[in-house]
Amino acid sequence: MRKAPLFLIACALLMGLALAQTLLPDKTVSGMENRELMQRPRLTLDAMSGSRWADTFESYCADQLPLRDTFVSAYTSWEALTGHRLIEGVILGKEGRLFDRTDMWRERNVRLNASALADLEALTGRSLYLLAVPSASQVYADAAPPGAPIMAEAPLIDLAQRDVTVIPLLDALRDAAAEDQVYYRTDHHWTAAGAREGYLQVCAALGLTPLPELPLNTQAPFHGSFYARCPLPWQQADTFAWPELPALRLIIDGQTQDGFVDRNKLGERDLYAALMYGNHGRMELINEDAPDRTWFVIKDSFANALLPALSRHCRRIVAVDARYYAGDIVQEVLDSEGELILCIHGVASLASGRTLALLEGL
Repeated sequence: MRKAPLFLIACALLMGLALAQTLLPDKTVSGMENRELMQRPRLTLDAMSGSRWADTFESYCADQLPLRDTFVSAYTSWEALTGHRLIEGVILGKEGRLFDRTDMWRERNVRLNASALADLEALTGRSLYLLAVPSASQVYADAAPPGAPIMAEAPLIDLAQRDVTVIPLLDALRDAAAEDQVYYRTDHHWTAAGAREGYLQVCAALGLTPLPELPLNTQAPFHGSFYARCPLPWQQADTFAWPELPALRLIIDGQTQDGFVDRNKLGERDLYAALMYGNHGRMELINEDAPDRTWFVIKDSFANALLPALSRHCRRIVAVDARYYAGDIVQEVLDSEGELILCIHGVASLASGRTLALLEGL
């Protein structure tokens, strides 16, 4: 009988949540998870003929659960307090650092992606350079817990080196990390300081004289992609930083943006998404004050923090993101008349999927 009050409380809680979910309007976007939420599925005879509608409705209920963010935070807090160091794919490291698990990556993906880049170099006759950005766990290895599911990335970078010219970066980032924070604690991306190190290595590889660092704008607090998956209330927030480059024009889908920072995104949780107005299949960066040259860049989101600095060395950069680009990459390179091809990709992108290998034209 003593369990009866707890049972009644649980029933009341469930009924209250169900009533709230019925009466409250559906949310369209999760600011915490930075994604669109499932909307109420239409109930039709065709949809009810199988399990599809039931599965969709279950996902809808999970997405629209009242106080969802609070429950997720409570769950991750409980997991952390009970000793778990891997929560929702996020590794809890020392000094408040969060890392991705990387033990599911495959060498075969690196070989296929690097081979595709080699084919692109041969088909276009343009020199191609790969800047493979390592994960934070490789730079702050001492902060990872013992036995963490983390894969060594240096052998993967060496594997890519067999097919393409790789710009060395890992050692430079490790050296820079001794004096500055080169990766965000709560996000998988590098900081402005980390991107600056990448810029210096590109300059060294291309024989360019590095330009002075631009003044930085900052905004806090910043809770990045790791925090979205593992929102611990006591997690130390980051300070987001980006340089100002007034001369830069950004062209996305035929529309010109002044500058490269989406000011509207600076009011949301995912501040890194403000850079380059997020990720797009194709964009152009125009800097009329730069030398008259054109580069072609194949990128993922790591490049968004690096492109402004590179644009100070060439008047035009044509950049495509293979995850969203649907055209013929070989023809795109030829049409752009780029003098060289620079591929800026995280090792995570190279090892976890075959995005580059699946580009049309290769």
